[in-house]
Amino acid sequence: MSDARSSADVVVVGGGIVGGSVAYVLAKAGLKVAVLERDAVGSGSSGHGHGVVSLVGNDFKRGPHFLLGVESAALYRDFAARVHADSGIDPLYHELPSVSLALIEEEERIFREVFEWQREHLDLRWIGMQEVRELEPRITEDGIGAVLNHHGQVDGYRMSLATIGAVEKLGGELLLREATGVRVERGHVAAVTHTGGEILTEWVVLAGGAWVGGARDWLHFPVPVKPLHGEVLHVRLPGPPLRVFILTARHGPLLQRRDGYIMAGSIGGVTMSGMDVHAQHVFDPADTGPWEYDLAPSERGRDHMLEASIRIMPSIEEADLLAHLAGVRPLSADRMPLVGPVPTVEGVILATGHGTKGIHLAPVTADMVAGQILRGEVQERHRPFLPERFAQVGSGPAGA
Repeated sequence: MSDARSSADVVVVGGGIVGGSVAYVLAKAGLKVAVLERDAVGSGSSGHGHGVVSLVGNDFKRGPHFLLGVESAALYRDFAARVHADSGIDPLYHELPSVSLALIEEEERIFREVFEWQREHLDLRWIGMQEVRELEPRITEDGIGAVLNHHGQVDGYRMSLATIGAVEKLGGELLLREATGVRVERGHVAAVTHTGGEILTEWVVLAGGAWVGGARDWLHFPVPVKPLHGEVLHVRLPGPPLRVFILTARHGPLLQRRDGYIMAGSIGGVTMSGMDVHAQHVFDPADTGPWEYDLAPSERGRDHMLEASIRIMPSIEEADLLAHLAGVRPLSADRMPLVGPVPTVEGVILATGHGTKGIHLAPVTADMVAGQILRGEVQERHRPFLPERFAQVGSGPAGA
């Protein structure tokens, strides 16, 4: 797509896994789609995320949020296969048994509490350490037990590349430009402006991850999303691949990827509390920053993740450290995604605020946005995620 003025049915702002998935589903439906990405495809949180499609634990709130995770997990295998077929890029999706491992009493309490209600929706079983080590003998003997289940994992970076690649093969276009605003006429979006010109369109999907909050000035709407720092290690362990995914509540995960790498460790926010992103991160939706976009990996974070990973599996001491990645995830004020139209400008849809679960929720987010654009519908079960829940902290309509 050339600079200056062009047109598209839909402009998707953001070339990560959420934006790419939305663009793919819309292009597959026959729409002309343009994707604006200011850096590189998958360069944000999609490139450093674990890609684990898991549900056990506190990452999802009980109720519609958790059920959204269940819905997206059920879509993943087929979604990944379709993206692979349409792009020629393998996103490395695979499934394994999984243990949500309790090494300390606090982790046992967390997992036993959620086990009682999550087993109503998932095939879960509590097992002791003997059975844990029968599944994967390299796990430490020094533990309490685990929740056994089964789920998938995907390479978020490759899935981003694959979705955008599929969009291009389906007739859509990628433009490496930064979106700078929306042009509004009579209350409806007329164009998206960027550093090289503008794209005429009747629909824009804002899927810019942690940076989407900047759109509040375009829309006169709060867009309550702030950056949540995260770090992860990529290691290669001698010997055969791990036979299970390993998750904990306070020591981070050990996630075997299909390409042989293991994603080890997890840091969320300003604390090194592993995978729990609970109430300490919830913020006032009227708070508009400025926020710190801490994109650098830290020596302290690396040491913490290595120590925690060795506690899970002592043989990690023998692993080769291949990469140390860091970035920010888009966390909303109530820790639930923002998916749907903004009340102030017709034709503008948000698809952001997924926190640590953006990779997990990409397929269902794409379906939700497609339903809103193609059919003008919002499923009742998806209404809790509409941006209108923050309308009271907005500042009136945009445009003339």
